[in-house]
Amino acid sequence: NPAKNIPKQTPPAIFKPTFLGNGWSAPPPPEVEVPEYPFQVKRTGRKPFGAVGFLPVYRDVRIHGTKKTTIIRRVSGDIPAFLSELRAVLQLPLGKKGILTSASTGAHGGGEAGRGVNAENPIRIRTGGAIEVNGDRAVEVRDWLAGLGF
Repeated sequence: NPAKNIPKQTPPAIFKPTFLGNGWSAPPPPEVEVPEYPFQVKRTGRKPFGAVGFLPVYRDVRIHGTKKTTIIRRVSGDIPAFLSELRAVLQLPLGKKGILTSASTGAHGGGEAGRGVNAENPIRIRTGGAIEVNGDRAVEVRDWLAGLGF
């Protein structure tokens, strides 16, 4: 039963975000109180007229279109807490090798993360702190982050 090592989701969504066709969602209105989370996800910046940026969630397609992953950037704070929540939201088991990082080394040196994510090891932390998830889960991740008020 693979569900046994999937954590429970802790913070509930605080509001229902609305998404535009390009994936942008408005942040919560000022009257919605955003709780203090152990982690933060910063939206992209440098938009004209002080506009609110996008959530930093991206799709990545590699290996001739056969490998689809989702990348979450600009996460700060308690990364293990973020990863635990992410796994709860996306129902991802903890891989055999755990969360892959460039520090976890394989038999021949070189970080395990260099081999990328797959169904068995669905999450890795890339150099630079980006978090990569196996599969195209961008919409679900954006829904979750926007619902939390990021």
